[in-house]
Amino acid sequence: MVSEEFIKFGKVIFHTIEKCPHCYKESLEVYEVLYSIPNFGNVLLISNTCSNCGFKFVDLQYLEQKKYYKIMYSIEDKRDIYETLIFRSKTCKISSPELGFNISPGIASEPMITTIEGLLNKVKDYAITMYVLNEDVETKNKVIEFLETIDKALKGEIKFTIILEDPLGNSAIKPPTGRENRLIMFEQIQ
Repeated sequence: MVSEEFIKFGKVIFHTIEKCPHCYKESLEVYEVLYSIPNFGNVLLISNTCSNCGFKFVDLQYLEQKKYYKIMYSIEDKRDIYETLIFRSKTCKISSPELGFNISPGIASEPMITTIEGLLNKVKDYAITMYVLNEDVETKNKVIEFLETIDKALKGEIKFTIILEDPLGNSAIKPPTGRENRLIMFEQIQ
């Protein structure tokens, strides 16, 4: 079952239950949700989730010509954290110089639609995995410091910038209403 947050900002244009390609039960919930993003265009999110085995597949399809390849947005308070949406394609690098992280695209990159809060929680998950897998005490201490910084950011105690760099122009940031003027967008040079 899809959460209300998933469709809160989009319009469900297709929904069905199909046979799961992993467990072969009729338990795969398929959603196609249309999002309209100001200054960007329409994006179709395709989500497949099996309630039986947990199989998941998510993809984004861009329905209009894109022109921006680098987008910057300053996060100043809790409203930015909880209401700013990130639309990330498989080719997008996400970074924050102030918080000290980069999420680079790669073969296993996943597209996502999330809030800044969701992004920071995903970054925390990556850092916790790094902590668990690493045996070096110095590295573990740096990860703990990083996690403390992310927790402060989640509470709105730190101002920071989120940067999306997508060579295909297929990613976007949608700030809360009335804050669009804080977006900085650089067009791709042809």
